[in-house]
Amino acid sequence: MTRRLGPVLLLAALLGAGGIAVGCGAEAASPGGSAVVARVGEGAVTLNEVSEAFADLVVRGGLDASPEALDAVVQSLVHRRLLIEGAYADGIEQTDDYRAALALAETKALLDRYTAHALRDELQVTEADEREAFVMMNTTYDARHLYARDRETAERLRQRLLAGETFEALAAETFADSALAASGGRLGAFGHDEMDPAFEAAAFRLPIGEVSEPVRTATGYSVIRVDARASNPLLTEDDFARKRHQIRRYVAKRKRTEGRFRLSREVRDDLAPRFTDAFDRLVAFATGVAPNLDAEALAEWRRQPLVRFDSDALGGVWTVADVEDRAASMTERQRAAVQDAATLRDFIEGLLVREELAARAEAEGLGGPAIRESVQRQMDEWVFSEAKRRLRLDVAIPDDSLRAHFSAHPDAYVVPERVRAREILVATRAEADALRRQLADGADFEALAHGHSLRPGAATAGGDLGAVTRAQLGRLGGAVFDATPGSLVGPVEVAGRYVLVERGETLPPRPMTFAEARPLVREALDAPFAQRRLAAAVVGLRDRFPVRVDRDALAPLLSARL
Repeated sequence: MTRRLGPVLLLAALLGAGGIAVGCGAEAASPGGSAVVARVGEGAVTLNEVSEAFADLVVRGGLDASPEALDAVVQSLVHRRLLIEGAYADGIEQTDDYRAALALAETKALLDRYTAHALRDELQVTEADEREAFVMMNTTYDARHLYARDRETAERLRQRLLAGETFEALAAETFADSALAASGGRLGAFGHDEMDPAFEAAAFRLPIGEVSEPVRTATGYSVIRVDARASNPLLTEDDFARKRHQIRRYVAKRKRTEGRFRLSREVRDDLAPRFTDAFDRLVAFATGVAPNLDAEALAEWRRQPLVRFDSDALGGVWTVADVEDRAASMTERQRAAVQDAATLRDFIEGLLVREELAARAEAEGLGGPAIRESVQRQMDEWVFSEAKRRLRLDVAIPDDSLRAHFSAHPDAYVVPERVRAREILVATRAEADALRRQLADGADFEALAHGHSLRPGAATAGGDLGAVTRAQLGRLGGAVFDATPGSLVGPVEVAGRYVLVERGETLPPRPMTFAEARPLVREALDAPFAQRRLAAAVVGLRDRFPVRVDRDALAPLLSARL
């Protein structure tokens, strides 16, 4: 069953928080190529952009492929272009952030061109690909999984399942997410494009009830079991024909994404990065465990080798300073994803892969004018995102609106049940076991936390976490909340370290005060107020930049039946 999105909802889909990334990387050819559908000031909306956005909404959103829906897509892209033209006119190109984004876009365009060159045979879309995608987009699943950072750990989990252990028992041991830990890794019902592409492809082909081999996803490995799978039994050849053009574009885009991911893994394996002792020290600095160095010692440490690898083009070794310099060019979101030793390692390996691919592209002579269009598309997308971000910063929500929403939804703002807890975090199981024995013999918890805990602030807080919710405790939540007051939980392994938690008194749920709820109320109202601000900005930009739409240019999309 398809659904229709009106122009307002479609605008929200294209201009909302997630948005649709139009035209990143090498694109599949569309009817009419880059024919101009709309002029917006000095800029343009091309048929290729419209076709890409329309394909995304038809395939991923279940949109009915009608002329009315296509017109709504065009209007949404016109609004997007208005924001871009406004930002350019206001001088965004002169900012340091723009220049940094431009350098990153040039590298990415080079990588995309190399990917298309290296994988050109694999990126061809066949009719079989289209038909499989059509069935997949009309299939739902009920599945569960176990997650691991590396293949070896995932294989051990799989073998334990095959030996008779249950998903319920292993999920409680595996997941930091309390919901997945409690549900036995059950994901519930999900449909097309709601999971990692590799995960979904495995779920589509896996026999019901069978445990999969480890499936490599963008974040690690999953061991999957599909408990139920259902495809729409009413699919017809006419349904396929009506959406085939959009399906073809969608499959091409997905193949490019999967190809880039696969190529990156292969290059990472070729590089075989080996981290030195300086990496452990870097982690210690990042987590606040190691003391700060004076200027001279810091300068000396930054010259130390951090990672060695197999690449003549990149020299075979990066120092701490080399990694710091290259990390500065990554996006804030990419840097924010670095939370622990494992994600820091992934981050550095990603930098290595990026530079190695760029070096290979240069060696193949793939740079130069051919990447300019890709760079411009990426920069338009960055400018669009930056314009939205600036508009959100300007959103002011009146205090009376906050209070009115709080009063109208009292059940939404409740402090959940909490427990008081104290914690000691240490590096090894042996140390954790020794501390537990000392506590059992009557040692002072605060003193031990002060002397041994790796948690930043433990020296002053004595390990006191205050009153915490089940969710805040992550995978420890169930064990701590089920324990009796005064008891000790652990040691429990969390991200390679070991935790002891002393369970204190229970604090029952209670209504929040307005002061407590204020951040949550603002978060609830932020999206609708931001959408109004965005819509008002678009209206104002129409007065600055003339818009001319050529609807005849849409004819190839309306008539497309590949």
